[in-house]
Amino acid sequence: MFAWAHIGPEDAILGVLPLFHVLSQMANLLLPLVAGARAVFLSTLNTTELLKALRERQITAFAVVPQFFYLIHDRIFKEVAQKRRLTRVAFGTMRRVTVFCRKIGLNPGRLFFGKVHELFGKKMRLLVTGGSRFDPQVGRDFRSLGIDVLQAYGLTETCGGAFVNSPRHNVIGSVGKALKGVEAKIVDAQTSDDGSPASGEIIMRGPIVMKGYWNRPDATADVLKDGWLYTGDLGYFDADGNLFISGRKKEVIILSNGKNVYPEEIEAHYLQSPIIKEICVMGMEGAAGGDKLFAVIVPNFEALRQRKVVNTREVIRYDIEGLSAKLASTKRISGYEIWQDDLPRTTTRKIKRFEIQKRVQARKGADAAGELAAVKPLTHEEKSWLERDDVKRALKIIRDYSTSAPENIRPGDNLELDLGLDSMRRVEVLVAVEQEIGGDVPESELANVYTVREMVDAVRESAAMGSKAGEGARPAHTFAGWSAVLREDPTDPAVTTITNSRPITDTVIFLATRLAGFIWRAFSRIDVEGLENVPSSGSFLLCSNHQSYLDPAFLLVILPFKTLRNLFAVGTSEIFGTGIMLRMAKLFRVMVVDPDANLIPAMRAGAYGLRHGLGLVLYPEGERSIDGTPRIFKKGAAILSIHLQVPIVPIAIEGFFESWPRGKSFQKFAPLKIKIGKPMIPPPESKASEEAYAKLTTELKAGVEQMWKGLDRASEQRKS
Repeated sequence: MFAWAHIGPEDAILGVLPLFHVLSQMANLLLPLVAGARAVFLSTLNTTELLKALRERQITAFAVVPQFFYLIHDRIFKEVAQKRRLTRVAFGTMRRVTVFCRKIGLNPGRLFFGKVHELFGKKMRLLVTGGSRFDPQVGRDFRSLGIDVLQAYGLTETCGGAFVNSPRHNVIGSVGKALKGVEAKIVDAQTSDDGSPASGEIIMRGPIVMKGYWNRPDATADVLKDGWLYTGDLGYFDADGNLFISGRKKEVIILSNGKNVYPEEIEAHYLQSPIIKEICVMGMEGAAGGDKLFAVIVPNFEALRQRKVVNTREVIRYDIEGLSAKLASTKRISGYEIWQDDLPRTTTRKIKRFEIQKRVQARKGADAAGELAAVKPLTHEEKSWLERDDVKRALKIIRDYSTSAPENIRPGDNLELDLGLDSMRRVEVLVAVEQEIGGDVPESELANVYTVREMVDAVRESAAMGSKAGEGARPAHTFAGWSAVLREDPTDPAVTTITNSRPITDTVIFLATRLAGFIWRAFSRIDVEGLENVPSSGSFLLCSNHQSYLDPAFLLVILPFKTLRNLFAVGTSEIFGTGIMLRMAKLFRVMVVDPDANLIPAMRAGAYGLRHGLGLVLYPEGERSIDGTPRIFKKGAAILSIHLQVPIVPIAIEGFFESWPRGKSFQKFAPLKIKIGKPMIPPPESKASEEAYAKLTTELKAGVEQMWKGLDRASEQRKS
């Protein structure tokens, strides 16, 4: 230990781990006694007291589980994210300068980020973490602030630490080199099909290794062989002798094809999504008798609220698809379920994998048997709330609209995850509850409504205040649901100006699209069928499957000038919200909205343009396909078609995915195929209902899918 770093009487070591952990006994008890250092223990353990002790007790060395550093990391970067743009740019620039300087032996981090360093105390020299996996990206972020978090590795059987990174050379992602006197090697290494280093079981020997388990000779014989301790952990060494941990041998998932999958590696990959807070990957038997990777995912509800996202399942699926495409097929999860509670963990923050797997299997068995999972008892205040007359009336409506309502709806039930209400269905429920108990919730508040109680209380509060004329408020109507919402005109000038005539701009766009088509045809082909099916006048919806960023541009390429000049579209703020893309949106009559946070304004904008005789380009999938095949169609097009009484023109496209697939850069000038079907006439508005929306959406998808399959078969025949 003393060969790794100097610890002496001038040092102060803060201990927060329980003393029944061997690491705490060694680092926080025995080490200070041997070195003559001061040991500090806290009587109350919380983040506030811990940070206070770091600052006031002049701590120089601190060993703690990774979770502490995650909390500090989140605190720092969330605070920066709330600053002005100039401050954020300066922060990023100083980080890049620090990273560069550290490569040449300099560390300006304390000068640039003095307040961050003060969190750990002015005399802090050694920050060590271990006990569970430490996210390398968090380590890199701290290093860019001039702070080194040294990852260590050890077991109870090795009296604590056996490997640790050097303060002079911190290899982020590894646990460093073995301490003096410790010898280690890898046995039974297994190669990987994705090019990553071969991992095997870590075994070690030396004076720190135990003599055996007390009165357990069989267990001792299983792990101590010829003086070597078989740790049960998996890893590999780099060329410099630094150890990298892959996972636990007993947790390795062995697929039916013989491939070994390390769950921690897969979890680290999917945790790149900012809306996934926790994930546990496990092996599950598939329906055909084979095995598959299954995951339990806990959403980052705080991040979802900050981004005003209410379609949790949808955004998680989108991120999972995108991240899966970057993995080898054997490492992709093929199914998952969403939990709203944190995953169970040990005191050192390790995931209790087997407990989670048992709960998943038990839940599937309970679902098959029709059993109900145990739930937390209601508080007295919640029971009183449920007994209110207006709440009872509101809950009856919510239950009627819900697709998966339990027998007893609870105040904390998530509108989407527990009751199956997507963002569009949620609007219908809200309008129905408003009409039942009064009130008019401002549209700006809708994105903050996630639970049953939040919705009901929002309506009750607006009713109590007599809210009928506030910003974004909707006057009462005799019509239900979307009929009431879509009859109102938007007030946003960016929407109302789309009806303005602009002959010069439209002519320039027309000529530009023709030039784009000419350039593409110089390298490949554009085949179009059914152009005569696009109405020559009046309002209509153009609805296509969505494969690429190129889709809307080449739809303009094939349309005549008379149609092009009367088209508009609704685009997401994620793509068209800033910079040049925002200017492009204004040029091409793309109304920029956030459909998750502002669904009603998005739908109302579409209705406004249709009501004024324009054609709307709308992609029912709402996202680009991950593999080129048509995905789930949402009912927005059907709602607009039925309530505005405008036809839907189905369109199928092929070849766009090969040219520019999702998650990649432009690939090639592939042959493009576009087939336009005959307009679909909606039922009368008097027939509007959830069933009518679903029926028209199903018919639209079936029509697009049938045309797409024809295009796909033609492409395959041409290739062969």
